[in-house]
Amino acid sequence: MKQFASRAALLALAALLAAGPASAGIGIRVSGALSYVSYGDFNDFADYINTDVLAAGGASGEIGAIHWVPEFAGEIVLPIVPVLDLGIGAGIITGKSEFSFGAGDDRFDYAHTVKAYPLTATAYVHLPLLPFAKPYAFGGGGLYYTKLTFDETVTVGGSTEGFGAELTKWGFGLHGGAGLSFSLSPMVVFDIGVKGRWAKITGFEGIATSTDGEAIDVFLASYVDDEGGLNFGPEAAVDKGTFGEGAVDLSGFAFMLTLVVAF
Repeated sequence: MKQFASRAALLALAALLAAGPASAGIGIRVSGALSYVSYGDFNDFADYINTDVLAAGGASGEIGAIHWVPEFAGEIVLPIVPVLDLGIGAGIITGKSEFSFGAGDDRFDYAHTVKAYPLTATAYVHLPLLPFAKPYAFGGGGLYYTKLTFDETVTVGGSTEGFGAELTKWGFGLHGGAGLSFSLSPMVVFDIGVKGRWAKITGFEGIATSTDGEAIDVFLASYVDDEGGLNFGPEAAVDKGTFGEGAVDLSGFAFMLTLVVAF
């Protein structure tokens, strides 16, 4: 049985190589997607603020969750064998949540932004041709450089206090999915596809600067305080052993539109 399996694998490889070079040469893939990300720590925090703080206190408005976000990517595609391509690329995923509340001369403003820049390698396997389209499957991984910003100010009696913070971290992610290719010309292809992703990143560190110019080292925290309140955001690095560490969970799925140009 083992000998038969080895022969079958060799025959399959020989069939791929015997088919000759890929019909298209090096190409460029440019894609846009609407992605759903989990971002559990922040969204749990937003739900708590909206329900237990704002709504309970009779305030209008809410902190928006970060779930559906835009995603863009570009790749250089290298043909390996006729049914297999390798894509090397980079992209950007970005999301933002803002909230403002005012009463008389008093005001509270909050904004949080997440930006991830994945550097990826992806294998594309082209499946048997359908009468109207060419299906494909893909899978790969990458490194995600992720930057978080927090801006928070409180104005009371004409005096404003607050801070701005920026935290960064490299993390690892995996992705995979499937799609259909439609030829617009011999060298131009239009794709539609669905992608799943796992990328949960921890260990964020950075600097927070107060409105009076004081700067301190911070880390990303997520914890429940003594009053039962849920917190998410930068905390002083010296308190890292006191508070739980927060995560940026970009895991989820995306609906993609892609244009492929071969040379």
